[in-house]
Amino acid sequence: MNRPSSGGRPAIGVVGVGHLGAHHARILHESAGWHLAGVYDIDSNRSLDVATQYGLPVCRDMEELLGRVDAVSVCTPTESHFPIACRAIELGRHIFVEKPVCASNAEAESLVDMAGRAGVLGAVGQIERFNPAVSAVRDRIGSPRFIEAHRLNQFSLRGLATDVVLELMIHDIDLARWLVGEEPAEIRASGVAVLAETDDIANCRLQFPGGCVANLTASRISTNPMRKIRIFSHDHYTSIDLSQKSADSYRLFRTGEDLPAKEYMTLAEGQGRRVARWTTPVTIFDALEAELADFHEAVAAGRAPRVSLAEGAKSLRVALDIVRTCREAASVSLLPVAAR
Repeated sequence: MNRPSSGGRPAIGVVGVGHLGAHHARILHESAGWHLAGVYDIDSNRSLDVATQYGLPVCRDMEELLGRVDAVSVCTPTESHFPIACRAIELGRHIFVEKPVCASNAEAESLVDMAGRAGVLGAVGQIERFNPAVSAVRDRIGSPRFIEAHRLNQFSLRGLATDVVLELMIHDIDLARWLVGEEPAEIRASGVAVLAETDDIANCRLQFPGGCVANLTASRISTNPMRKIRIFSHDHYTSIDLSQKSADSYRLFRTGEDLPAKEYMTLAEGQGRRVARWTTPVTIFDALEAELADFHEAVAAGRAPRVSLAEGAKSLRVALDIVRTCREAASVSLLPVAAR
């Protein structure tokens, strides 16, 4: 098939150009690696607006868009990810799918299998792995023993149909899995639906086989927004502000250990020990741009993206286990005391 390209760059399209998809279109239009060849949205006015903005032909349907591209970015509501991605795979198109990858474990597993058999590369939009502050400290963290994350948003009418675990907490689920390098062996969780039909606030405790524990909290009804994760290792603690893209590390130095020159500042000293702090220099960049650039490099080199379909499926599995555990806990709490 003769697909449009520019300067040898692979052609890509965006399906769904709402709030997030519009950002995808902007970045892909400006990309040095990708050639944005078209967009499509079920809202024809959105399609027309974005296509006009970037001088693109107006695609009448998704089939027309898929016929023009080598790869597609799927930014539609979660329930439509699976059928769109399946059709793209059938046509041999590489796929980037925003999180959560699918609406169910069965869909995600099927997508992984289909892409593997078709030789199609797939990436999932777990953007916090590309956060500049996370990138700056990743190699310093070592082996985490305890992780604590708070992801708190102010109330908005947008996204109320989605459980807060799948809307927000899945970011920190993915980070915890990645940092620990294991899948959780035990999950304890609880959640509360305050203003919506699905949980607005949730907390979970993930116990990993190697001993690490992750305590994750997500809320969309908080007065003060927060996106922070703290990672505790032996003699070492790192605090990352994901919103501000900053990171501080705290380390224990024992007798005979010298502080690295000009890096650490002593906070406390005594009994042959020093506690020192180091503020990590962070090079600021656009995480979504880095994420889409990684997808391009994966396609160009024929390698797995940093967050593959399989990785996205694993984070979804944990998230859905947490949702189920929250619902089970809520159903027990509603029983009369005598029935428990």
